[in-house]
Amino acid sequence: MTPDAPPPGPLSRWLQHRLARAKGVDPATLRDWRLPEWCGFFLVAGTRLLRGAWLKLRARHINGWMLCDARARVLFPRHLRAGRQFSLEDGCLIIALSKRGVTFGDRCTVGRSATIAPSNPLLGEPGEGLRVGDHSNIGPYAYIGCSGFISIGNHVMMGPRVNLLAEQHNFERTDALMKEQGVTRSFITIEDDCWIGANTTILAGVTVGRGSIIAAGAVVTRDVPPFTVVGGVPAKVIRARRPDEPKGEP
Repeated sequence: MTPDAPPPGPLSRWLQHRLARAKGVDPATLRDWRLPEWCGFFLVAGTRLLRGAWLKLRARHINGWMLCDARARVLFPRHLRAGRQFSLEDGCLIIALSKRGVTFGDRCTVGRSATIAPSNPLLGEPGEGLRVGDHSNIGPYAYIGCSGFISIGNHVMMGPRVNLLAEQHNFERTDALMKEQGVTRSFITIEDDCWIGANTTILAGVTVGRGSIIAAGAVVTRDVPPFTVVGGVPAKVIRARRPDEPKGEP
């Protein structure tokens, strides 16, 4: 707060505490907010809530309120399920058509320009789908290729430009084009309380153990032991987060 700024009034103080409580932040971080900041906040939040309400009517399987930016898109919304306080940021795309659907828990966010694509709606067999637990996010500019089933646990943090690819092209034959040999679908499992760094790629058939950290830029081709830090191309264990945790090989 600047020295000559007037102290916040009772309404501003009440709004500070209510918003801080809802967001889980210190009320002191909002102490400089005055009427212009509050007006801007409620304008943005209100328009996002209205767009979310329209999408909720179309999806019909979203609990509680949700926020939706202007250029966020959901194709086949009846296959989308979400818990409370679901947020879709600007430019993200969810193709929900899939065998098991696309499901999010409570307080999940799909980041700016992220893509969730279990299926090509015009070509081929529908993919398996995606499940995301409570308090987890899909990072900005991520690509979630969930043609094989991808399961993401609770409290998973994901940086920008993460790629999860649950299928691989077949290439055993040399007398045929690789694009004509089809694909092999598998799974990707990311357990609770993981941190997936920016520009990470996780390939099909991988399980990332609970409490693990994937360093930025890693390419994960093997299972990651719980409570370890891995990095590199291909990713290898850098250290264990717990002294008693065996390192193993990812």
